[in-house]
Amino acid sequence: MNATNMRSKPKLIGDLLDIIHNAVIVINSQNRIVYANSRTAVMFRTSVAELQDNDIFHLFMPDDTEIMVSNILHITRNEREFEGEAMLKRMDGSSFMGLISGTSFQWDENQDGIAFSIHDITDMKAIERSLRHSERMAFLGNLIDDISHQIRNPIMVIGGFAKRLDALNNSPKETKAIISESRRLEDLLDTLNNFMHLPSPDTKRVPMGDLIHIAETFLRDTVEACSCNWFSEYADNIGEEELLLDLSLITKALEAVILNGCESYDCSTAANRDIIFKIHHSNNPTHPYDIEITDRGAGISSTVFPHIFDHFYSNKTKHIGMGLTFAQRIVEEQRGTLSITSKVSKGSTVSFHLVKERRRPIRTTKFH
Repeated sequence: MNATNMRSKPKLIGDLLDIIHNAVIVINSQNRIVYANSRTAVMFRTSVAELQDNDIFHLFMPDDTEIMVSNILHITRNEREFEGEAMLKRMDGSSFMGLISGTSFQWDENQDGIAFSIHDITDMKAIERSLRHSERMAFLGNLIDDISHQIRNPIMVIGGFAKRLDALNNSPKETKAIISESRRLEDLLDTLNNFMHLPSPDTKRVPMGDLIHIAETFLRDTVEACSCNWFSEYADNIGEEELLLDLSLITKALEAVILNGCESYDCSTAANRDIIFKIHHSNNPTHPYDIEITDRGAGISSTVFPHIFDHFYSNKTKHIGMGLTFAQRIVEEQRGTLSITSKVSKGSTVSFHLVKERRRPIRTTKFH
C-alpha cells in the first residue's frame, strides 16, 4: 500500500487519529511512512507532507540507525508488538526522549505494516533525575539525624571518665578509655566527612586491565596489611574488555568491602584469613560484569542481615558501621547494584554487579 492509497481512506480515520495526543505513524513493509497525524508533525517540528514517504530511520539519532532501529522493527514484526524508549531526532536537528509503542498488522497477503505511537517523555525523565537527587538528599538527611546520636555517646563516655579522673588524680584505665573514645569520635567524623564530600561519579569507559592492576597492587596491599591472605581469579581475557565506571570511586568501594572482610576474622585467628577477589562475566545483560569479594570469617546471622546496609550499624565492637553503606552508594550512583550472600561460621561474599555502558542491549546488539 502506498501513501496515495492510505490518504484515500475516509477522512474520519485521520480526524480521529488527530485527536490523539500522541504522535501516530504508520509505515509499510519498506519502512517508509505512509501516514502521520498532525501531532507527529508538531512533535518532530515539521509538516505532515514532509513526513510522508520518509524513511522511519530518519527519525532516530544517527548512532541508533544501524542497530537499534533494526532491532525495533525486528521485534515488532516477529513478536507483533514493541514498547521501549529511544532518543528521537526532530527535523530541526534537536532531539527528545520518546516512549515508542509499536504494533504490526497485515494489510493484505503481500503487504504488512507497523503502527507506531510516540509520546514525548523528556519532561518525565527530568522529573526522574530530580527524584533521584531528592532520594540522595533524603538519605543524607536521615544520616544527619543519626550523627547526633553517634557523636553523643562517645562524648558522654569522655565526659564521665573525665569527671572520675578529676576526682581520682591517677587513673590509667579511665585515661585509656578517654583516648579510645576520642579516637573513635575522630574516626567517625573522618568517615562522615568522606561520605558527605563524596563526589558525583564521572563514569568513563575503563579497560578491565586497569581495574585488575589496582586489585593486584593497592587492594592486595590492603589485605596483606590486615594480616590476611590475598587470592584472585579472573575470567580468561577479561582484562582486554571495557566497562563503564568511575575507577577512583569504585576503588574506594572495593577497599571498604575488603576492610569489612578482613575485620570479619577474629583477632586470635592466624590461619585461613583469606580474602578471595574474583572478576567474571554474569548472565545479566544489564549488569554483565560481577566482582566478588569473599571472606571465610564469622558470616552474618539472620537477625543482623536485614541491617547490613544501614548506616552506623555494626555488630563489631568499636566499629562505625559505614563500610557497606559507603560502597552501596558508590555502586548505585554508577548504575550498578550490590548484593551479599552469607552463612554463619562459613563467611560472606559481596558482589558488585557493574554495567558495561549506559546504552541498553537493544542499542548495541543486532537481533536476528
